[in-house]
Amino acid sequence: MKKQTYTAYFILISSILSAFSAFALKNQHNTVISVPPSKRAVALGIPTLDNLAGDWIPMAQVENMPAVHNFNHMLVVNRDLTSYFYYPGGIYPWKKGHPITTLTIDGQEYPAMETRCFPYKALRRNQYCNGTSVETDTRMINELRNVMCRIIATNTTILPRRITLALHVPGKLMADGIGVSNSTQRPGVVSVVRPARKPDAVSVEKDTVVWRWMVELPKGGSTHIEFAAGDEASEQSAQTDANVIKWAAGFNSYFDACKTNWENRWADAFTPGNKHFSGHLPILKSNDAALMRNYYVGVWTMLALERTQFPVNKRSFITSGEREDGTQFYWDASMQSTAWALLEPAGMKATLRRWLVQNPRTGQASGYALDLRNVKGFDTTHYNRINGYAFNACTIFKTIDEYLRVTNDRAFLDEKLENGKSVIETLDALATDWETLPKGHDGLANYGENNNLLECAPAYINCVSSCNAQDIWMMRQTAKWYSLRNNSMRAKQLETKAAALLPKVMSLYEPGAGVWNAWQLNGKRVELRHCVDFIYTGNALKRDLSGKQKSEMVSFVKNELLTRDWMRAMSLKDSAAVNSDRPDHGPMGAYDGWVPLTVNTMWNLGDPEGAYKFYCSTVVVTSEGPFAQAREFFGPNRMEYDAPVRIAARQGCMKECISGVAFSDVVITTFFGFVPEAGNGRILADPSTPRPFSGELRNVHFAGKEFTLKAGHKGVKVISEH
Repeated sequence: MKKQTYTAYFILISSILSAFSAFALKNQHNTVISVPPSKRAVALGIPTLDNLAGDWIPMAQVENMPAVHNFNHMLVVNRDLTSYFYYPGGIYPWKKGHPITTLTIDGQEYPAMETRCFPYKALRRNQYCNGTSVETDTRMINELRNVMCRIIATNTTILPRRITLALHVPGKLMADGIGVSNSTQRPGVVSVVRPARKPDAVSVEKDTVVWRWMVELPKGGSTHIEFAAGDEASEQSAQTDANVIKWAAGFNSYFDACKTNWENRWADAFTPGNKHFSGHLPILKSNDAALMRNYYVGVWTMLALERTQFPVNKRSFITSGEREDGTQFYWDASMQSTAWALLEPAGMKATLRRWLVQNPRTGQASGYALDLRNVKGFDTTHYNRINGYAFNACTIFKTIDEYLRVTNDRAFLDEKLENGKSVIETLDALATDWETLPKGHDGLANYGENNNLLECAPAYINCVSSCNAQDIWMMRQTAKWYSLRNNSMRAKQLETKAAALLPKVMSLYEPGAGVWNAWQLNGKRVELRHCVDFIYTGNALKRDLSGKQKSEMVSFVKNELLTRDWMRAMSLKDSAAVNSDRPDHGPMGAYDGWVPLTVNTMWNLGDPEGAYKFYCSTVVVTSEGPFAQAREFFGPNRMEYDAPVRIAARQGCMKECISGVAFSDVVITTFFGFVPEAGNGRILADPSTPRPFSGELRNVHFAGKEFTLKAGHKGVKVISEH
C-alpha cells in the first residue's frame, strides 16, 4: 500500500472514530454504558484491530512470514496454505511445533501466493488453484497450546464443480479413526490434530493420515473446512486430546474468541483503570495518518510480545517470540521504557528488581538477557572485562531512570534489592562501572570486541564513543538523583568525573564529517560511520556539542543513512561496509529500533522537521504488519536511495521485536516531549519547539493525574488534567 493510500484511509478512520467516541461511552444520563469487545476500540477513538492489519503482500516479496501470538506462545505461518511453525519454547530446532498439515485440491498442493498479517490472525491465499480460490485463516486461542485454521475454498469458474479437499497430517491415526497424534515432531511431546467437520473419507498413506471432503460447489460457491491442533508433554496426551476434541467441536466459538480476546487486550491498553494492566497508554489523535499508524502499530508490537505465564510478573514483555521462553534482552527492552512504564508500571518494577541485581559484565546468559522464568539469583563474580553486551550498563541504567521519572516512584530509589544494595547505589555502580574496565588510548574505557558490541561490524570495537559518552550521561543523571536525596557531595563527585571524561570523548569527533572515531587497542584511530554513535553519543552529549557539530552529525545521517522508506544502520562509505552484511547493523538494512532512536536524536540535535518527515516516511513498512528485529533492502536496487525494504529473516533476524515499541515511545517522549525530569515538576522537555504536525495525546498519566497534551506549530502545552 502506498503512503498516500494509508494517509487517506487513516484520516477517514480517524474521523469515524472521533465521531463515534463522542457518544459511545455514555448515554443521555451521562452514565457509562457497557461496550461489546468489537466496539471498544471505536468507543475509545483508537483504530480497531482490523484497521491495523497489513496489506496483502505477494509471497515472492516476503522473507519473514506473518506471525500470530496468544500472550503465551507464537506461530509463524509457512509458505504453503495451511502449515506453520509453532514456538512454545524457542527457535531451535526449526521443527519444533505441530505436524506440518498440508492441503491439496483435487490431489494437487498449491503454494500460498499472498499473505496478510493481523494482530489476531494470519491470512494466506492462492486465487488460482485450477478453478478454485483458497484462503486460509490461522489463529491461536488465548494463552493455550493451541492452533486453529479455517480453509475457505471458492469455485471461480462459470460452471458448477465437484472438488476434493484433503488435509494431510503426519502422525498416527487415533482409535476413533479420525484424530491424528504425533510424538516424533518434538521429543517428549505429543501433538494432536482434529478436523472440525467429519471427513468424507480417511486413509493412511505411509506415516501420514489423509482426511478428504468431496464437495459440490455452484458457480461462485464456497465451502470451508477447519482443523484444531494442540500439544503437551507425552504424559498428558489424554488431556491434550480431550482439549482438541473440545476445540474442534466448538470450532466457531473458539475461533471467534481468538479475536475477542485480542480486542479486549487492545482496548485495555488504552483504558485508565482497566482490569488487565496496572497502567495504560495515551490515546493519540491526529489527522496525520502516518503518525497515527506508526504509533498504534508500535503498540500492536508491544502487545504481541506480552506474556502472562512467567513468574517474574504475570504481565511481561519478551524480546521476540521465536527465542527461548522468557528471554528479555536488556538492550531491546530499553527502547520501550516510557511505554512500559505507562502501560505496566507494576510489572516493570518487579522486572527491574531482577535487572538491577544482574552483573553487566557476565558471560552467562544474563550477560545479554534476563530469563523471566527465574525469580532469584545472580552472578557475583567480578570480571576484569566485558563478557556480554557492552551496552548492558547503560541500557539497564536508562530503563531504571525512565521508570523513576515516568512513574514518579521516588521511593524506589531507596528500596533494598536481593543483593542488599539500594536502587540508587546500583545506579551509581552502573554509572561508574567503566572506571574498572581495561583502558585504551587517553584512558578511554575499552568496551570489548565485535561480539560485545555490534557483532557484525568488524571495526566497531574497543574504545568507542557511544559507550564512553553514555558513561558521562549516566554519571550526570545519577548526580541528579543524589541531589534529590540531598547527597550533594556524591553528586558533585560524579559531575566532576563526567567533566573529566568529556574532553576525552569529544576528541573522538571527526570535524567536518559528522561522525565519530574509535581507538582500537592496536593503536589505530578508526573512523566509524554508524548510526549507533549518532544515537548514543549524540543524545548523551547534546548539551556539549556545538551547533556546527550537531548540524554535521544530522547531515551525515541524512546524506548517508536515510533512504526513501527506511535507513542503513551503517553507511555504505564505512570502511567495514563490505564485510558487514547482517540486516540489523550493516549497510543493507537496519534494526527496527534504530529508526525511532535516530529520529529522537535528529530532533534533539536541532532538526525536528527532518526527524518527523523521516519518521512518517517509514510507515510503508507496516504493510507487512508490526515492527520486527530488522528490515533489509532487497532486489537489484538495494544500494540506491529508493531501495525496496522488507522484514529480514537471514542471519537470525526474528519476526516481531520489542524494540519496535520505540516507534510509539518516540511519539510520547519526542514529538510531544513528555520527559519528566528528575528533581523537579517539569514534564515537558521542549514545549516551545514548533511541532511539524498537530495532534493531541490524551490520558498521559503522571503523578496520579491524567494529562492531555496538545501539539502544533506553537509547540506543546497541557490543555487539561484530571
